[in-house]
Order: sequence, then C-alpha cells, then structure tokens
Amino acid sequence: MPAMSPELRRRLLRFTLAGLLITGVDYAAFRALLLAGLDPTYARPVAFAAAFIFSFGLHRVWTFGSDRSWCADFLRYLPARAIGFLLAYLVFLLAHDVLRLGPDLSFLIQAPVQPVANFLFAHRWVFPAQAP
Repeated sequence: MPAMSPELRRRLLRFTLAGLLITGVDYAAFRALLLAGLDPTYARPVAFAAAFIFSFGLHRVWTFGSDRSWCADFLRYLPARAIGFLLAYLVFLLAHDVLRLGPDLSFLIQAPVQPVANFLFAHRWVFPAQAP
C-alpha cells in the first residue's frame, strides 16, 4: 500500500478540523431552528444551507487553498455538496421519520455520512491539487 503524500495528509487533516467546526455551525443552526419551533424535517435542510456557505469559504481558502475563481469553485462545490447532503438527509429522515428517533440523535446518526463523499468530491473534482 503506497504511503499517503504530504499534500493529501495536509488536506485530510485540515478537512477533518474544518469539518468539525462546520458540523458545529450546522448543529447550532439546527438547534436554533428547533427552538424557534421549526419541524426537524424542515430545520435540517435550512441548517445545512447556513453551514454550506460557511463551509464553502473555509474549505476553499483554508482546507484546499484554491487559486481559481470563486465562481468556478462554487459551480463545482454546489452539486458535490448537494449529493453529500442528500445522502445524509435520507439517513436523517430514516432515523427521524421511520425509526422515530429524536431530532438530536437523528442528526448525530447522519453526521458521519457527508464527510466521506464530500472529501472525495472536493479533493478530486472541486479543488484538485494545483500543479506547482
């Protein structure tokens, strides 16, 4: 098995740290929407949208250090993150609406679904490593 390149290791570490912060923003928005009386089924996509904006900027600048135009990056980031979110949202709906688990536990169960898909899309397609 080949060793992980220093660039991939750096990206993966930064992605993990950024992801923890983004998940915190996502969960805080989710809880705030629940406290405001929004149904969890609707609060989940709204909270994702709030975290999405934060995550795009953080990943573009810090995690992957893109030097392309923000518009070019955004046009790739949007569908890549939408796919990751839809997978996680299906898990959330299954946990919350089918299994009748609480909103916090449903959020916790779906939280690990997005990162794998998001990193693979971001690393390979949205923010590919730039040639020196």
